[in-house]
Amino acid sequence: MSLTAGRRALRAALPCVVAIVVSLPLHAAAQTLQVGADAQARGAARLAIDHVAYRAARCELEQVREPENDSPNRGGFVAVYLRNVSDAPVRLRFWRLNGRDESVHRVDRRDAWDRTHDPVLAPGATTVTEIDGLSTDFAAGRPFAFSWVDDSWQEVGGVETVLTEDPVRVAFIRVLPGARGVEAFVRVSGTGPVEFSGAEVVGRPSTAVTWSTRRLAGPGIAIARIDLAEPLETAGLVIIKVALADATGPRRVFGHRRAFVDRFPVGTWGAEEALREELHGLSIDTAVVDGRRSDSFFARDAERLGMRAMVHTGIITDVDRVRELSGSPHVACWMIQDEPDWSIPAATVLLAERTVRSIDTSHPTMVTLCRNVKFFEYAPIPDIACMDHYCVTAPSSSAWPQPWGTRLEETAHYTSDLKMAAEPRPVWVWTQGLFDWTERPERPVPTVAELSAQLVLNLSRGAKGILWFSYKSDLGVRYPDVRAAMAGWGRTLLLTRDDLLAAEPSPVPVEAPPGVDARLLVGRDAAVLCLTNLDYEPDPAGYRFRERQDVRVTFEMPAWLRPERAVRLDHESASEVAVTTTAGRASLGVGALVDAAIVLLPADPARPAAVLAAWTAAMHRDPSRAAAGRSSSLPETP
Repeated sequence: MSLTAGRRALRAALPCVVAIVVSLPLHAAAQTLQVGADAQARGAARLAIDHVAYRAARCELEQVREPENDSPNRGGFVAVYLRNVSDAPVRLRFWRLNGRDESVHRVDRRDAWDRTHDPVLAPGATTVTEIDGLSTDFAAGRPFAFSWVDDSWQEVGGVETVLTEDPVRVAFIRVLPGARGVEAFVRVSGTGPVEFSGAEVVGRPSTAVTWSTRRLAGPGIAIARIDLAEPLETAGLVIIKVALADATGPRRVFGHRRAFVDRFPVGTWGAEEALREELHGLSIDTAVVDGRRSDSFFARDAERLGMRAMVHTGIITDVDRVRELSGSPHVACWMIQDEPDWSIPAATVLLAERTVRSIDTSHPTMVTLCRNVKFFEYAPIPDIACMDHYCVTAPSSSAWPQPWGTRLEETAHYTSDLKMAAEPRPVWVWTQGLFDWTERPERPVPTVAELSAQLVLNLSRGAKGILWFSYKSDLGVRYPDVRAAMAGWGRTLLLTRDDLLAAEPSPVPVEAPPGVDARLLVGRDAAVLCLTNLDYEPDPAGYRFRERQDVRVTFEMPAWLRPERAVRLDHESASEVAVTTTAGRASLGVGALVDAAIVLLPADPARPAAVLAAWTAAMHRDPSRAAAGRSSSLPETP
């Protein structure tokens, strides 16, 4: 795991869908022809371009500053959804854009990388071509004349449009347990009503489609649950199509990812044999672990402690390791590389990720990034995009006001912008834990408040997994308060992680006192309110927080949720709070706020009592001693 993190954020980027006219007449001569290709040759229309989704690359220039950005991204990410409308397979050879073959865009670094998920397309099948553009050829408002050439060396389908961002976007696709269904979270950020008329997994028959709401009057989240007749194939391409109507008329939005059942890990870096019991007692269930099936972690302790491994594969892929651990139930993901955005081109990362995919289809791939200005180039490559950004007592690539720290909100910018670059895939976040650096000699590890604030800020921006960097047992002895905070937050995460996994950040603002960051995550069965105290003074001995009293927040509650009771949780307490809803607006008081807290607002009226009971039971266990067997020492989700 990195000891560095960059500082500039990519501004929220919305995908777009454009109304498309399928066309073939792309006559402009290519500057460089593929072997055997004729830029004027056009065959029969064998492909339909169903959709072009686009999001522009953006960087946060006001809140963070990354000084090393000599080649800023001026382009955008494009996903072209294409369907074989012929009665024979189509073997795709290469694409053209604005009269130039794909080779020109690659060699001239007009794009960082591109890929097509299924280059041989069966009759009636749909796939997607992804292009991560760097140049102004891929900027918003630019013409996009795109076509595919097949093995006849003729153009067989294309589209002419303009790259435009859309205020409606498939923000997250959640693959449900058993892969028998998905939840599609659709975010509306524009004004005016949007009506949803349908949702489907392309090419997959469904048994039921249910919506949290079919109408949004303005910004918000709508969730479609799609139950499938047959489970998804592991690692198979999942394409979501949503039908809607707004002021522009009826249209569709698309999104895609690979099919892996989503889980919310609570992880760390490293799980040496002598440390595993202690990690288990801290509610940590995932760790960076290499090795072979015969090693003690995979052969014994993973099953006994309920732990899973993030297995490092490397840019030069450790093929033997991937083959040996392929299919192991104790692998959470293949960790392709840590911080490649420092020195390894995105196309090289893509090649390494593709190599792992060619060997194993049982586990998702993951890449950890650190430089915001590069997120856009790398985040769409793996199944899970991850990032690290630590705001105190750590090295950094960004410009800090002091050598020992910066504003804690920077980690929120990084998480938010990683998510926007990776959508609709999940993102995990390395958050600051118990590790000592030399940048702040007076306090080499974060305080409880610094750790708590960074954690909840990351959760509030949509993290679908939390990884502590890191945990050192000797530091736990020297700083027992921080160790206890990690254990307490671990209990809270295990009790609420299914809710966090099943909820997305709402674009609707939350009214809160000045200096309190309040964000609402919205799900079908519950909402999660994340509260962080930003009223603090940076200090080399530890940031000084001013405790906020009688904190009350008000927000628009989703129409399908009307909770009357909620549960406020942090690292050391859990309590029930009342919720008052009037004319669709919810109001609740959460009492004093020292650093950070989360509030669970479930639709089930029995859930608050169950969560409190589970919390109390977990508190009566000794968190420093983990008995054999997960259920004996870790709380279960109520």
